[in-house]
Amino acid sequence: MNTSHHRWLLEQLPHWEKDGLLTADAAHTLRERHVVDESQPGLAQIVMGSLGALLIGTGLIAVIGYNWDDFSRQVRLLFAFLPLLATQIVSFRVLQRGDAAAAWVRETAALLQALATGACIALVSQIYNLGGEWQDFLFWWMLLSLPLVWVLRSHAVAIFYLIGIAVWSLDQGYGKPWHDSPLIYPLLLLGLLPYWPGWPPKTPLSISVRWVMTISAILGLCSAAVFVSARSDGYYSHRDETFVWLWTLIGAGLTLFPLSRAGVAESTGRKPQVVLGSLWLLGYGIAATFQDVSDDILQGAANALKLPWCWGLLGVLAPFVILACLRRRWAVLAIASIALLPLVAIPFTQSQSEHSALLSWLVTLHLSLIGITLIVLEFAGRRGAPRLGAALLCLLIIARMFESELSLLAKGLAFIVIGVAFLAFNIFMSRLARQKQLPQP
Repeated sequence: MNTSHHRWLLEQLPHWEKDGLLTADAAHTLRERHVVDESQPGLAQIVMGSLGALLIGTGLIAVIGYNWDDFSRQVRLLFAFLPLLATQIVSFRVLQRGDAAAAWVRETAALLQALATGACIALVSQIYNLGGEWQDFLFWWMLLSLPLVWVLRSHAVAIFYLIGIAVWSLDQGYGKPWHDSPLIYPLLLLGLLPYWPGWPPKTPLSISVRWVMTISAILGLCSAAVFVSARSDGYYSHRDETFVWLWTLIGAGLTLFPLSRAGVAESTGRKPQVVLGSLWLLGYGIAATFQDVSDDILQGAANALKLPWCWGLLGVLAPFVILACLRRRWAVLAIASIALLPLVAIPFTQSQSEHSALLSWLVTLHLSLIGITLIVLEFAGRRGAPRLGAALLCLLIIARMFESELSLLAKGLAFIVIGVAFLAFNIFMSRLARQKQLPQP
C-alpha cells in the first residue's frame, strides 16, 4: 500500500468504529500498523514548494534586470551573490530546526538555493564576459546543486538534478572526449544514491522520484550507447543496429534491477524500471519476429560485442540475473532473457538467411512460451497476468500473419477471429475475477 492508501484507511477508521464494524482495539492496531510518514513530502507539497521558489526567483531576476545597465560591476556582483547568501541562511535555519521544519519549507529552501546557484554562475559569467557553452554551465550547476539533495533531503532538487543530467547527456553524444561525454552519466547518477549520506534510506523513494529517475537513467544510458557506437569507425554503417541492441541490454538491466523483498511485493505501477524496461523488451521481441529486423539485430549484436561498453553491460547483468533468481522473479527473468537471444543465435548461423530464420523463430517461440505461461499461472493458482499473456499471443499471431503469403481476404478473416477470441477471453477473465470476489458459502 502506498501513502495515499494508508491515509484513506486511517480516515475511514473512525466511521467504521462508529458503525460497529471495528472494535476500538482493532482500530488501534490498524492505526499502529498503517502509520503515515508525514516527514516525507507529497507531490502537492513538492509542486507548491517548487512553484513558490520559481516565482520568487523569477521576480528577483525581473527586479534586478530592470536597472541592470545602470549598475556598476561591484553592485552587479552583489546582486549575483546576495541571493545565494540569503538562500544559504534560510537553508541553515531549516537545518537547525531539523525534523520540526515542514516538508514544503525544506523543499522551497533547497530549490531556492539551487536556483540562486545557477543565477550566480550565469551572472558572474555575464559580468566578466566569460566564454563557454550552455552544456558546461548546466553540468557545473548540477554538480553544485547535488549537495543540497544530500543535506536537505530535497525531492524537488533531486528531480531537478535528474532532469538536468539527462538533458546534458543527450547533447553530449558526438565529438566529445570520453570524460566529457555520456559515459560519465552512471557516475552522475550514482552521486544521487539515494540520497547519500546515511545510505541506505530509511524510507522508500516517492513514486514521482522513481519515475523521473528511471526516465533520466534511460536517456542517459542510451545516450552513452549512442556515443560508444558512433566512435566505432570500423562498422559505422551498422551504428544504428549496434546501439539499438545496447539499448535492449539496458532495458534488461532496468527490468532486473535488484529489489528488496518489500520492493518485489510492491505493485508493478510503483516499479517504473520494470514497466518501461518490459515494454521496450516486448516491443523489441515482437519486432524481432520479422526476418528482416532479426537480421539487423544479429548484425548489431555482433558489432556490439566488440565494444568494452557492451561487455560492461553484460557484466552488470550477470549479478542482476543471480539476484533475480534468488528473489524468484521468474516473470522478469523470462522477459529480460529476450535481449540475450541473439547471443544464442550467433554461433549457429553462417549466412544472412540463416540469421533471419533462426533468430526470428527463436524469439517467436520464446514469446509464445511467455504468453502461455502468464495465462497458465493464473489458472494454476499462482500469480500470473492472463490478459498480458493473451495480448502477447495475439500480437505474435498478427506479426506472423503480416509475413505470411495468405490473401488479403484470409488475413482479414483471421484478424476478425483473433479479435473476437481476445474479447471473449477478456470477458471470461472479468467474470472469473468477479466470482473470486464473491463470498464462499
